Amino acid sequence: MGYTPNRAAQALATGQTRRIAFLSPSMGLRFFQEVANRFHQILLEDRYEIVSGELDRRTMGSTHPEGLARMGLDGVLMYGGGLGSFVSFKGPIVNMGPHCSEKYDAVNVDLYPASRRAVESLLDSGAKRVAHVLTPSTQKELDDRYRGYTGVMRERGKETEYILTPDWSRASARQTIQDYVKEHGCPDGLFCANDDIAIGTYRGLRDMGISIPEQVRLIGCDGIEDTEYLDPPLSTIVQPFEDMCATAWRFLKNRLKKGTIPRQAETLEARLMMREQMEELSK
Repeated sequence: MGYTPNRAAQALATGQTRRIAFLSPSMGLRFFQEVANRFHQILLEDRYEIVSGELDRRTMGSTHPEGLARMGLDGVLMYGGGLGSFVSFKGPIVNMGPHCSEKYDAVNVDLYPASRRAVESLLDSGAKRVAHVLTPSTQKELDDRYRGYTGVMRERGKETEYILTPDWSRASARQTIQDYVKEHGCPDGLFCANDDIAIGTYRGLRDMGISIPEQVRLIGCDGIEDTEYLDPPLSTIVQPFEDMCATAWRFLKNRLKKGTIPRQAETLEARLMMREQMEELSK
């Protein structure tokens, strides 16, 4: 008969919109695009709609027309801890990532052991001067990558070196590494805070005629697909995003069914993915 259910009427009758938000620090980063795509696939199987947004005041503010309070959401899947006190949404929230809030159900991702192994592998492969490429916004006392890098370097009696790129974009990292090398010379080992920074750094070094991994050993973090398709491919810390997404959605469904259950929390550990070129150097 060509009948199409009216979503607004269904929401009034059931009290549920079957709409979930995925919020991340930046949808411009490839990792969060892959996570959003995975959630889309998972939620589609359960006949839920997903909308994606960023953790900022433009998305969250209750006075903004696209604020959470006006989006008709059943729940929120949030990567990172940036909601803050300005969020007016009162429904269930599941927090994901390295810095989860204790206020919400949480899927913690532990980057610390893999970060230590990444720095150790750079040193063990022969790098003498290993630097950490990160952004000024990094919360150093909380960040697993920063703590892993700093801890290993101090334990090995090596001098720490930090290269600050203005933001998480590939373009900024490309320019930053070129400016840094011209002024300070080139480290022979680089541990990058994420894969977008690593790819931008990779491109910047190649533009200068610096070979990877022969002259500079380079490791990223996140495990995005792009790293496998570079030549040479980049070593990286792989976040278990498929397990993270499945667990977070299970937690949110549990909370939607019965909101009074105890806080749900699970920790997943990231792993270091060493590509072939770095493995050869480590032998």
